[in-house]
Amino acid sequence: MSKRILTVWRSAMLLLLAAIAANAAPEVAIGNDLPGFTLTDLKGKSHSLKDYRGHTVVLVFLSTECPFSNAYLERLRAVATDYERHKVVLLGINARPAETISEIRQHAQQNKLTFPVLKDEASAVADLYGATRTPEVFVADANGVLRYHGRVDNAKDPARVKRNDLREALDELLAGKPVSIAETKSFGCPIKMPRKTGESTVSEKTAAASTPTASWFLTSFAPQSKPARKPAATKPATKPAPKTAGTAATPKVTLLKPADFNKFKDSAKGKVLVINFWATWCGPCVAEFPEFVALDAKYRDRGVKFVGLSVDDLVDLKPKVIPFIKEQKPQFEMLLAETDDLQQMMDAVDKDWPGTLPATFVYDKEGKLAYVRFGIIDRDLLVDAIEKALK
Repeated sequence: MSKRILTVWRSAMLLLLAAIAANAAPEVAIGNDLPGFTLTDLKGKSHSLKDYRGHTVVLVFLSTECPFSNAYLERLRAVATDYERHKVVLLGINARPAETISEIRQHAQQNKLTFPVLKDEASAVADLYGATRTPEVFVADANGVLRYHGRVDNAKDPARVKRNDLREALDELLAGKPVSIAETKSFGCPIKMPRKTGESTVSEKTAAASTPTASWFLTSFAPQSKPARKPAATKPATKPAPKTAGTAATPKVTLLKPADFNKFKDSAKGKVLVINFWATWCGPCVAEFPEFVALDAKYRDRGVKFVGLSVDDLVDLKPKVIPFIKEQKPQFEMLLAETDDLQQMMDAVDKDWPGTLPATFVYDKEGKLAYVRFGIIDRDLLVDAIEKALK
């Protein structure tokens, strides 16, 4: 009797697992059908992916506030215009919860966007596709199959573009050829803030470990024209840099090539190394920077080396990076990525890095990766990782 019950139970479980698998969301991967969706544009018109069968469809996740996303609007307008005669449809998708329809409409009008912009309420499509940053591109062929995923091109500054990845993919598709480079890493602002998922380990590679405080959330998505104001409690205990000729000395920022990253990392062996990747155009980066200043003051004499590595454009070093550093007064080493292709730096640091900023990496005294955080930090988790790496 018991064997019969066990057999029935096993059969029921197999049926249940089969039902779950049948209803699971399809994997978003090159060569697979893109999941369908229906979203509404700024004029109230509905757009479904299935409506565009027979067309090549370019989906681009955008933001009204992200400078990195905004830097690509002119290039995206050109793509929409240049490829329209080839039955290519470009759809912008705004999945950022903090950005309203009225803000998106005003942004589209001001930037004279010629392609539809759809509002992804509650980031449902972004979640379905695994999109995490702006801008991020998905290209489906005439049959709805994903053929390209990643960036628009290799550089935020048009003058530094060496490969037009999106255009290359479209040209190859339209010529009936396979896309030679089907996946690249887009770089930009996070679509949304982290969500709480329970207990986390210090070795996780996720931006969804826990929820920051309400003040962090508000600061992170505030207008980015001014750096976040540093709380008095985070003022470093050490003396500020000396002044020369009656003015503050220019902070030292060292350029670092992607090929030299591992050599730099290994030079810190014997200490716990904390590297924060940031940019002046990244709201969450600016918001959390004072925390690193405070943590450096706490751990500097305990064998922890903090490093700030900016991924701003080289042309922004003097007008943007230096003034920000002067205001924040970090006492730790400041670097700037010396590259025309940020994917090279991402791959040198961690091939699993999706391109989201900020990003924080903790290495133990032997130079082994101990903790990764893609997205705004959770201070408690970071402190826990540092303390464990010190043991």
